[in-house]
Amino acid sequence: MRTLRTVSHALGGLGTTLSTIAAIHTAYVAVLGIAGTRRVPRAPTRCGAPSTTFTVLMPAHDEAGGIDRALRSWESIDYPRTMFDVHVVADNCSDHTAEIVRRHGFEAHERVVPDAPGKGPALNWLFDRLDRTGRIADVVVVVDADTDVDPEFLAALDGAFRTEATQVAQGFYTVRDPAVSPAVSFRYAALACRHHVRSLGRRRLGGSCGLYGNGMAFRSELLRGRRWSNHLVEDAEFQLELLLDGVIVEYVSAAVVSAEMPEDLDRAETQQQRWERGRLEVARRSLPRLAAAWRSPPAPRVTLVDAAFDLVLPPLSVLVAAHGIAAALSLPDAAIGRTAGRRTVLVSTACIAAVIAHAVGGLVAVGAPGSHYRSLLTAPRTVFWKTALWARSALPGGATEWVRTRRTGETT
Repeated sequence: MRTLRTVSHALGGLGTTLSTIAAIHTAYVAVLGIAGTRRVPRAPTRCGAPSTTFTVLMPAHDEAGGIDRALRSWESIDYPRTMFDVHVVADNCSDHTAEIVRRHGFEAHERVVPDAPGKGPALNWLFDRLDRTGRIADVVVVVDADTDVDPEFLAALDGAFRTEATQVAQGFYTVRDPAVSPAVSFRYAALACRHHVRSLGRRRLGGSCGLYGNGMAFRSELLRGRRWSNHLVEDAEFQLELLLDGVIVEYVSAAVVSAEMPEDLDRAETQQQRWERGRLEVARRSLPRLAAAWRSPPAPRVTLVDAAFDLVLPPLSVLVAAHGIAAALSLPDAAIGRTAGRRTVLVSTACIAAVIAHAVGGLVAVGAPGSHYRSLLTAPRTVFWKTALWARSALPGGATEWVRTRRTGETT
């Protein structure tokens, strides 16, 4: 009997430790959720005639199968055509991407550098090419080739950049065709939390919104002298470099971009694993730099604290799994009447409920149709899948260079 009590006490101690760590992360998510739960405006508030000119950079690698739809969305944009240009870099393409771009009346730039592929190098090459010939406008926008832009996208950014203090902005990056499958619908809910609620919450609390690789906008002078890496999460790296230079990323919820997402978990696995591993690497490299900046911060210290929390925050699925494991470990201790075990079970259960509420709040905040709430019913399977993937990503080794995600309808 004494042995059973000793074992249950040891397991309860592990559960309490795990629950405490996960609860700290959950509290951060909950605070951002409270601060950021606000509906996305249907359209930006326009203040007079447009005043900002835009250069749109679109990296593309073998996108002939889907870029037509993305370009049609640019043709439908509600902004003076003389005030923006769309430039597509057809990066090491083996298909007809460039031909399709020209057919739509936009400019295609063909880059053939097999030894240096990837989104970051392609963006660097295209920016330099345009800058040398004086073809960079007031603001540079980066949008992916599998992405639809809302008709009000540039108008919303124009409103943000009318304020001179705005140097960088991130639009609301969401999911295209979210009802196509349960996996895509669940991803829609996840991005509602990650890209809208948390971005809005971070800015309201004084942090920097963050960059998500799609729907980003920069004052042109800011990009001169800065380079994108070929890291899989080059956007996160770039945002941290900006933060350490004192540049805050604004969030523009009305600037909406909608990207294609894999229709099933198997199709998403390789890229998700690389992305998670990339984030962990960025965290390992960047946390010491954020700590070193504390004494003489380039921006308010709250931005450094927020950036550090964001770097170490695991996916919500992992938080749910951690609390579930903590509660299970503490159940024997709770069953024999120990207060610590009961407290751990209670805290972990409450934290799981808080994460669920955060997900529901994200859907409410973006005005999601009722059908998408049903995607949360697939959460148990997704939690298991995502937690296993995240654990594998934490193991040493593995590549973190950019790899193009296989599109819907592609078999190889």
